[in-house]
Amino acid sequence: MSDPGKTLILGAGKSGQAAARLLAAEGRGVRLADEKRLPASLPDSLAGIETREGAFESEWLDGVEALVISPGVPPTSPALRAAREAGLPVSGELEEAYRRCDRPIVAVTGSNGKSTVTALTGHLLEAQGLRAPAGGNLGRPLSELLLDEPDAQLYVVEVSSFQAETFDAFHPRAAALLNLSPDHMDRYGGVLADYYAAKLRLFARMDLRDHLIMGEQDEVRRLLANSPARRVPFLLESAPERSADGCYLSRGELRYRFAGVDEAVMPAVDLPLVGRHNVANALAAMALTLPFGADPAKLAEGLRSFRGLPHRMEDLGELDGLRCYNDSKATNVEATLAGLDGLSGSLLLIVGGRDKGSDFHQLANGLPGVRIAFCIGEAGPSLAEAFGERARVLPDLEAALAAARAEGREDELLLLSPACTSYDQYRSFEERGDHFRRLIEEARS
Repeated sequence: MSDPGKTLILGAGKSGQAAARLLAAEGRGVRLADEKRLPASLPDSLAGIETREGAFESEWLDGVEALVISPGVPPTSPALRAAREAGLPVSGELEEAYRRCDRPIVAVTGSNGKSTVTALTGHLLEAQGLRAPAGGNLGRPLSELLLDEPDAQLYVVEVSSFQAETFDAFHPRAAALLNLSPDHMDRYGGVLADYYAAKLRLFARMDLRDHLIMGEQDEVRRLLANSPARRVPFLLESAPERSADGCYLSRGELRYRFAGVDEAVMPAVDLPLVGRHNVANALAAMALTLPFGADPAKLAEGLRSFRGLPHRMEDLGELDGLRCYNDSKATNVEATLAGLDGLSGSLLLIVGGRDKGSDFHQLANGLPGVRIAFCIGEAGPSLAEAFGERARVLPDLEAALAAARAEGREDELLLLSPACTSYDQYRSFEERGDHFRRLIEEARS
């Protein structure tokens, strides 16, 4: 039997490896396991660590007193089920990192837009002279940030519903719930309330000293109505109530009101990010910075210098007279609708992948500007049924691009905005977007 007191870390991707590094750095016994397979190699910092892979065996739990799971571990995991039956405490990487963090946390969740808002918030805080690395569900796990950037003054983290499921002590100083819409219904058995409940765990420990950022969606306001935290709304359609805090759009200007000060920041048309949803994202990021100090000139400088993230309405330039965009991060219906909102002219849309139980008729009805929808992957036939005469069913991204080049017209927009996950044909939305970018580049050469 192994030495007592070990922590079993389940899931050996970025999150699991970061958790293993963090716990090992403080002298904890660690066993890293994956019910599929381990990566081909582990970083030098994990050299010699005890590992397991493949089908779960009971000996994985020998000498283990706690389980830390990665967000991708499903509730049906045999190892997770066995640990719970054995009475072991279960937490997640983000929760474990928080317990070891002595700096303020800024957290962002929602069904759509959270990666952009997380990155932009970190960018705006740093534009004002604060060291505020961004990560969490976006790129770098919080455990990694704590180890590699210990000089940070605060940390900005994107939080998924999967991560929030294991929250207990997690307590952000400022946190945003951007929006809510059906997502991950395959994970939550089609029960929307369970998905929302997981999101809300992020806000459970917030108190009067904290700042709660949220938009105009009625469901968001209803679900957070009893939170004691100080509200800082971000508003596209109206200004905050008299003397109330908030970030808002007024006569085409981004403005904020906070602690009795009302300031204009910049015209919305000067934002480098396209689409009305990105105006909302900018307002949300502004709202998250306000509790830590705000200089309108530095906020404007930060907003103007932010170029967005790969795979989020990423401008890939022209091909055969078509303006091409990579929005591979749009893995649900609402994300695709938001990304295309405000775009004018005729659109060619590449859509499809693995379905998460989405309403594709809502997607088709919400996109009257799409002239042709090139429907790919496992969800291709279902999407084609929703788009009707506008649909073309194709096997993959390469075939869709070839068809778009053949049928496209001068000055149309061509967008990869799949409204589905990538897991039928790719390991991640990043891999899918990189493939699309590469196909565009090869077609030009």
